[in-house]
Formats: sequence, C-alpha cells, structure tokens
Amino acid sequence: MTKHCRTYSGFGLFALAGAALALSVNAGTVIEAQSGAGKLNVCHRAGGSFHVISVNANALKGHLGHGDLLPGALVNGSTSTVVAADCSTISWDHAVNVSLDDSAQTVTGNLLVGTGIPAVNFGTARNEAAGIELGLGVIYRQGPTVASTDDYTDGVLRFTVNDGPQSTMNGSFANHPLRAAWNFNFSVATGLNGTTTNLADYTFKLLYDVDPSSATLYRPLTLEAGGTGTSGFWWTDDQTGIAFITGDGGNIRVTQNSSNYAFGFYQAFLASPYGPSNNFAGPAQFDIIVQAFDGAQLIAQNHIVVDVSGGL
Repeated sequence: MTKHCRTYSGFGLFALAGAALALSVNAGTVIEAQSGAGKLNVCHRAGGSFHVISVNANALKGHLGHGDLLPGALVNGSTSTVVAADCSTISWDHAVNVSLDDSAQTVTGNLLVGTGIPAVNFGTARNEAAGIELGLGVIYRQGPTVASTDDYTDGVLRFTVNDGPQSTMNGSFANHPLRAAWNFNFSVATGLNGTTTNLADYTFKLLYDVDPSSATLYRPLTLEAGGTGTSGFWWTDDQTGIAFITGDGGNIRVTQNSSNYAFGFYQAFLASPYGPSNNFAGPAQFDIIVQAFDGAQLIAQNHIVVDVSGGL
C-alpha cells in the first residue's frame, strides 16, 4: 500500500532523501521555488560518477531529465546512495532479520535498554565508512520479536503484526488492554569499525507516522543530550521542543528504546483513532524512519512500515 507523505515541519530536500516518494515531492518543490532564480549547482553525471556544474535555474528540469541530480538526491536506481553537496556519493547497506552490532547489545544478546529485549530480527542500515548503524525492529510487547518477510528492494522494510491490545495470544507475557499488541524497537550505534565518533558528532532524527490510514503524517524528533536513561540522550519534538522519548538506554555511542503507540506522545497527535478507545483495531499502517546526518548531509536512513492487520 502506497502512503501519501506529509510532515509537520518544513523539511528541505535532505531531510527525507532516501524515501522515494518524499524525495520526489521535495525535489519538485526545490525546482518550483528556484525556477528563474539565477544559477544553482547540480550534480552532472559523467559516466559512473558526478561532478558539480552551475546551471540556470530555468534549465534545471532539462538537466534532471538527462540524469543530472540535485545535491542530496538518490542516485537513479538506488535506494541507499545519495549525492553530496560536492557530488561525491554516500552509501549505506541494508540487512534484514539480523542481530545488531555487538557494541549495541549485551553479552547475552539483548538490547542495552529494558529487561531482556532480544537484539535480533532487526532491519539495519549501516554506513561502514562513517561507522554508523541504524536499527529498527518490531516485537510483540513483552513477547517475541517479529521477523520481516520483506526486503529493502524499494528502500522500505515491511513488518506485519496482529491488531488489538497486548495479548498472551501473541506470545506476550501478560494481557494489557491499555497497550498496543506491538512495540517498535530502535537502535542508533556510532563508533563502529574503529571510528572514534559518538552520538554527539552527528544529527539523528526519528520520524514517526501519526496517521493510521494509508496516508502518512510524520512527527519528526531530534536526538539531543539529556534524559533519564543511560545513553544520556533523549528525543525532542521538532515542533514544540518538548522531550518525548526520555529514557533511552545505551552509552555515549549507542542509544536505544522500545516504544508503543499507546504512549501519550503518540496518542496526542494521531490523525484518527488507534488506541484503547477502539481496542487498537486494524487495519492500520505506520511508517517509521531513523536518519543520520553529518551536518546537513544525509548519510544513512532506515525506513520500516508496520502493517497492523486482523488475526486474533
């Protein structure tokens, strides 16, 4: 199911580069806004590489039609390679149903947050050169992890879960009528492959979908220093500046959490009911994206979709 994309705040081209739908929308906005505005830089394709050229704004559409790209855009045919401002390429690799990096799990194979949440069945996006891993997974709350039967061919990994509240019928430890059946787990790890970077060296964003329908309405959060968890970082809402996710586990290089759509900061912004009032009924669909930026440049992105269907 294709979802129509909207965001709460005015993200530019870079913020959603890597999500094909959002990228096409933002690229169109850039073209329209700069049409007739003088010269601008594009990445000119020359064989298998790109270099910067300056073109008249009113010639931009023609250049894009011949395979040139705006900085920050996806390389044609790719879901995980973008062109940077200098027209070099930046890539990350996806993997499905894998364990997180050893630095992002305990010696017993669990997350660094919570009590016994397995660090398995994650979809990951890894930028090996930058030493960054972005992990997203789904779990039945207080129960088993959910494996995906999808891949990242289109840049998105899909998970399917049962609707309804937390239930032992899904393998959860206990019933809980005020919690959704499933959680999404996220993990941001830095300093991999011998790099000396940590969470403070990059900008990380978490975009969560607050429209349960086939449309998409993102609420963007940014990772900042603070919070009550062991990582020393929390996620603040871009629109209000309020800290929404405050208890991440981890350390200076890793931040993780497990989140449920019954929590107040989800319920407060939902475009239509998905909660205790309608028994967390499906069908519903939620997109979740984690991004890493070096300055304004996107350097890794992980995008999952959780399809909530009937089944209990």
